Amino acid sequence: MDKDNNKNNEQIFKGQVDWKLKLKAILHDPPYKAEDIEKHKEQAYELINILVTDNKIDEEINTADRIASAQSRIIVKPDLKGDQKKKTQFEKSNRVVLEEAKFIDIFTGNEYKVELPDSQKLKTLFKTLSQKINEFNDLEYQEKLKLIFLFLWRFYPEIFKGIGKSPADTRAPNHSIYDHLVQTSAITSALKYNNQNTVPSFLLFTIGPIQSFISKSRKTSDLWAGSYMLSYLIWKTMEPLVDHFGPDIIIFPNLLNQPLVDKYLFDKYFKNLVAKNENFKDSDNQIFKEWYEKCEILTGTDKENKESKKQKEIIELEEKLTIANFPNRFLAIIPYDISISIKCEEIFKNQLINLAEKVYSKIGIQSKQLKEKIKNQLLSYFQVYWVVMPWGKDNKGKDVKSVLNDYEKIVSSDNELYQTVKEIINHPYYSSANVGSAYSLLLELTEKLLGSRKSVRDFIQSEQRGIKCNLCGEFDALHTLSNEKLCGVCLTKRFFPKVIQEELGLSEEIRFPSTSEMATIETKLTLNDDVKQELRDKFYNLRNKLLSSISVPKLKGDKLYDIDGQFLMEETYAQQYLEREYGINFNDKLIENLEEIENFLKENNINPTRYYAILHMDGDNMGKWLKGEFNPKIKDTIHDKVINALLNFSQGEDKQKIQKILCSKHPVSPSIHQAFSRRLSTFSLNIVRKIVEEKHYGKLVYSGGDDVLAFLPVGKALNCAYELQKEFKNLLGNKASMSAGILFVHHKYPLYLALKRVEQAEKDAKKIYQRNSFCVVFLTHSGTERKFGSNWDLMDDFLDLICKFKNEEISSNFPYQFLEIVEKLYTTDSEKNSNSLQEVLRIELKRLFFRKEGSNELRNYFENKILNFFDKFYISNIMDFCNLLIIARKIAQELKSF
Repeated sequence: MDKDNNKNNEQIFKGQVDWKLKLKAILHDPPYKAEDIEKHKEQAYELINILVTDNKIDEEINTADRIASAQSRIIVKPDLKGDQKKKTQFEKSNRVVLEEAKFIDIFTGNEYKVELPDSQKLKTLFKTLSQKINEFNDLEYQEKLKLIFLFLWRFYPEIFKGIGKSPADTRAPNHSIYDHLVQTSAITSALKYNNQNTVPSFLLFTIGPIQSFISKSRKTSDLWAGSYMLSYLIWKTMEPLVDHFGPDIIIFPNLLNQPLVDKYLFDKYFKNLVAKNENFKDSDNQIFKEWYEKCEILTGTDKENKESKKQKEIIELEEKLTIANFPNRFLAIIPYDISISIKCEEIFKNQLINLAEKVYSKIGIQSKQLKEKIKNQLLSYFQVYWVVMPWGKDNKGKDVKSVLNDYEKIVSSDNELYQTVKEIINHPYYSSANVGSAYSLLLELTEKLLGSRKSVRDFIQSEQRGIKCNLCGEFDALHTLSNEKLCGVCLTKRFFPKVIQEELGLSEEIRFPSTSEMATIETKLTLNDDVKQELRDKFYNLRNKLLSSISVPKLKGDKLYDIDGQFLMEETYAQQYLEREYGINFNDKLIENLEEIENFLKENNINPTRYYAILHMDGDNMGKWLKGEFNPKIKDTIHDKVINALLNFSQGEDKQKIQKILCSKHPVSPSIHQAFSRRLSTFSLNIVRKIVEEKHYGKLVYSGGDDVLAFLPVGKALNCAYELQKEFKNLLGNKASMSAGILFVHHKYPLYLALKRVEQAEKDAKKIYQRNSFCVVFLTHSGTERKFGSNWDLMDDFLDLICKFKNEEISSNFPYQFLEIVEKLYTTDSEKNSNSLQEVLRIELKRLFFRKEGSNELRNYFENKILNFFDKFYISNIMDFCNLLIIARKIAQELKSF
């Protein structure tokens, strides 16, 4: 264990965390609690005793348990007016035994059978774990407990695969026992910190700017660097906080199974455990065997062994490590101590300073002034905002009235959320209501405060005197790199791939395929190996004078993988171009070599499209999702037996109130937050990467949960976008949707302008086409633009239309001929409602479509598809219909090139 680093974190935050308390908190319920509710406390004591020889549940844990339960379990009680007999009957009637138990997916509504782990196997594992960690004589007691806690936080879901669908409470089976245990341990460390009683609070921390920083990119690698740098900086800000308090305190984003978090845990904590206990590898316990192998993968133990079965997993991990996955903010539960938040801001600024020093070292110039300027420009460019919101005023979590009062004053008392929470508080299932029931109100108050803080802009005077940066135009240029004059911020972005390679210990340099390469992927796929080899041989002399390049991950191992796509285009071999771009001095032999390659391309009909696609997708209404506006009704998240009991034991006005509660939306809870974030992580790290890179031969730039940016070949982009939105919906249910901007653009078009255009297309999909939609833009080399958009229901038909143009079933002149008619007749907005004009255009459409005699199949296609397209777009925007036809024809034309 890195003791020096631990001391640094203690100095940063000053206070001490009681890891024994946190460990007992994460064990206060056994993972098989649903098996026997009556005995679950005794079972918990038994597990705790194995690890800490202490079966006492501290008061802080009991308080944290009550708060965590109230946060996620909307179980109310009817007003039984002190009738003890009825209370006993009610509690008995709503008890759900294991045979009746189920787990409800709060997003999709799907119900699952409860799976419980083997209690005896768990006890055996705990005994082995305790024994192995106690062999670390150089660790202090608290450090040993911390190691056990981190192991359980990370591996509980892997040790018992069903723990994610094992309910914390069979009456409200909408959140898992794992989530409840983690939330309880997080609250526990916020209730007692540095041996003093404290009040739990939210810390909401954010950095910026985002879009402007990412989009100001001239190269594809700049684009990746900008997005990954923000993701990495937010993690490095969280890391000391996580190291000090534990990863359980971060509510959003989800940290479980995050590659950067795994790397931190395995490098700092678990690597030594593996090194000193190789007998884990040969353990009779299958769990430890699997865990040891995972340690080898995550720590890169077998990285040098090329024949290792783990090589594939190691490579896959490195690929995941380089996905920009974290958002630019995090939400944490901390003790109410403003100094913690101030230190987080200091940590972020220190990360910028460290980054400036590393970039400076890469430049290779000895100049303290240059280093200071890079640092100052970074510090003045990035903004930090944070707020801290205490959960009431007392340490027991009972001060829920002050939360209601604050919300009423700052937000409103006249909304469904406030009224629902108020009624839940007035019908407490447990002895008394607590701040856990007001979690959603506290969260909204925190967001309001952050919005207010952002409105007060920080201003740092930055003196600018020299030539402005060629890339961003904001700061003075500090250094010339490849004929570009770049400022400190853009220099950092340019050198960041090399810096992060060293930081993460990656086996390969991070590089991105060029836009020219993206345009030629599908052509490379169609060439046979003999042609590829011959081209590679002819290219050898020239290749030695060029910088090596890469293609998309899926083409790794291909004979043309490291030959950039532009060298499949004849125009690239102009002598003046190569001299200007690459500084090549040509002799007679090289000139002859150029001519030989050009002739080879002609003879083999190698003439790829010059266009590629940029895909920008974004989840719809993400703010509303996080606020809980799409949450299910409370009655859909609790067991039927509980609903029946509530209605049977209530009457009159009280029954009406309970019915209203049951029909209200489930307020936001940490369980919902974490489950939502976990699904976004799954989508981002597993689903998106596989669909973009493995299935559609693209290159993922970033995937921040619901936000995706990728480069794709022309023929793959539409199907890729369509598949991604389907998977997003599958993961979060029918209420979820994504919108997409899809830009087809020439490979020589300036990247930063293309990024602006695809970003606008994505916004148009949301605003003009009303979300759950896509907007396609085709931008020609001459600058002519065509655009149309629709909801996703149209995509299948649009893809079919492209195929018909490609197969020449439809005349390629037809779209332009119809556009000419429309431009002549459709001159004013008032005419769009004219039935006579609509009929005239329908007649013309049919006339132009059937210039030649068509088959019955084609006639049916016209009647059922083309006319449907026309009618759909006529009222909204007839030009969208014309552009749909023209874009389909243009894409088909480009697809014919391979």
